[in-house]
Amino acid sequence: MALGLVLSAFVLTASPLAPAAAAPVDGTVEQCNDVAGVDGGTGAVECSVTIDNYLDLATGATRSTTSTVVSVHKANTEVPLPAATVVNSTELIRSVDQCNGAINVGGGNTICTVTINNHITGATTDYPATVNQCVGSGATTELDCVPLQNTTGAPIDQCNNSGNGGGADVHCRVNPSATVTNEVPITVNQCNYSSNGGGSTVECATELNTIMEAAEVTSTPTPTPTPTPTETALPAPVDTVLAAPELAATGVESAPLLISVAAGALLLGLGALLAVRRTARPVRRD
Repeated sequence: MALGLVLSAFVLTASPLAPAAAAPVDGTVEQCNDVAGVDGGTGAVECSVTIDNYLDLATGATRSTTSTVVSVHKANTEVPLPAATVVNSTELIRSVDQCNGAINVGGGNTICTVTINNHITGATTDYPATVNQCVGSGATTELDCVPLQNTTGAPIDQCNNSGNGGGADVHCRVNPSATVTNEVPITVNQCNYSSNGGGSTVECATELNTIMEAAEVTSTPTPTPTPTPTETALPAPVDTVLAAPELAATGVESAPLLISVAAGALLLGLGALLAVRRTARPVRRD
């Protein structure tokens, strides 16, 4: 058990602990600066920052997602990189300060990248980002820098005063389509005053993109018209003719029959009248 503790202590002292990836503070990411090396000797610093900023010009709403990776390891070796640290925020990340004053020992490596995507919803104007890169670097080597520019106050300030040891190499890049806007000003300060020992290398890159997104159009539903009630036409009135009552069907026409009955009644009446007159004749008196 005692031997195990001794071995554990040896491993901890022989294996440097890489600094944790830095979380954004007040809209700024700072990491991998002034890294001396491994165990007081040479080494490599390999760090990256990826930022997605989101701004809605109509509402003023802002948010961002920042992904950072930090790896400090032996020089001139490839190692698996640790998982990225991802931080979501309600504020925009406008500044990155990374890998400056790092690995200033012989044979070291400074390998760092920055990628910033600014997603802007609404009407805006972007313009090319100016660059200040590889100024005062590579004293004894041919510079491999695109673009090779000396611009004061540029938003991208990278690989300056670096790689000045004997046999050093400087390879630095900024994407040709790098753009910025007034609404989201960006500053990248990376890989300056780094890898100045003999035989050291500087490999750094910055990518800066403006992504314009159309505002969402909210459709207003069309109201459904209320149907107008239609008057229902009443049926035309039908004249009702009341028919005179008819005698029960006997197969004999009723008109002649009525005349015969009336004639008979009249004759009977006359006969009765004559009989009365005869009866009422006065008696003659002698």
